[in-house]
Amino acid sequence: MNLRRFHPRRWPSPAQIVAGLRERRFEDFGLKLLALLLAMLLFAVSRQPVSDIRLVGVPLEFRDLKPGLEISGDVEQTVSVRLRGPRDAVRSLTPNQLSVVADLSTKEPGERVIQLKPDDVSRPDNIEVTRIDPSSIGIRIEPTMRKHVAVEPRLLGSTASGFEVYGVSLAPQTVELEGARAEVEEVDRVPTETVRLDGRAQSFETLADVEPPSHSVRVLTPGPVRIAVTVGERRVAQRVTRVPVAWVDRPEGASLLTREVTVELYGPRSALEALAADGLRAELRTADLPGPARSAPAQVRLPDGADARIEVRGVSPAEVKFKR
Repeated sequence: MNLRRFHPRRWPSPAQIVAGLRERRFEDFGLKLLALLLAMLLFAVSRQPVSDIRLVGVPLEFRDLKPGLEISGDVEQTVSVRLRGPRDAVRSLTPNQLSVVADLSTKEPGERVIQLKPDDVSRPDNIEVTRIDPSSIGIRIEPTMRKHVAVEPRLLGSTASGFEVYGVSLAPQTVELEGARAEVEEVDRVPTETVRLDGRAQSFETLADVEPPSHSVRVLTPGPVRIAVTVGERRVAQRVTRVPVAWVDRPEGASLLTREVTVELYGPRSALEALAADGLRAELRTADLPGPARSAPAQVRLPDGADARIEVRGVSPAEVKFKR
């Protein structure tokens, strides 16, 4: 006959029973203490005196404007909001913690008035909005427009002594703007950021962004503008008298009545001083002129090897006379 082994049930020891009771009492005590603290906090908040404050500079946001429309001109960016609520809660608020949202979803082009209501204010739940100042905002809504306009370089300062700016080139020369129609239509050109010339004695290149006429007009052309500024020796004017006139295609039997002219040159002083003035000549060509013509402008030719920066600014007399 097989007998099953008898395993007596293990009961906790007295020490284990005492430790378990202590642990349970500690947990219950912690939960009760936490509940008590929360109740005291809620009671303190509920018992705070109610205060009214006025916050200045609360951001105003315009939302849900229909596609293809723009707000034209300068509009209010902030408003004042009067609040009511528990003293500590309202006194701890800053303007950036709130916002007033103006709904434009139903607005059409034209002069429009937006009413601002307490429900438009984003705020904590225990704070009441009693007033918004101003309570309404006037705006103008217009269709969106795009337009290409010229870029104008804005130079500031002076070059080094004895030097000057010969010219400025831009790439690109135009940019595309986008904004409200009334604002974009009035713009013909936009300036670049300031490019300083202080002490420059050589040509240089730089990059600069363009400055739109207002914050609501956007520049669609990507990237900055590349500005190339040509700097050279300061130029002066110089007159050369008694420059001979050569009739290049003179027909047989014809004669010049004006044999000399005065030429006004313009260029760097050193280049003009190095110019061989006796190599200047004025050329007359008459083959393409009608038969009755008796005078025509002469074309001035610089000597071979003359500095390319020298320009002919004028010839006197403006036309030379001839007989044929």
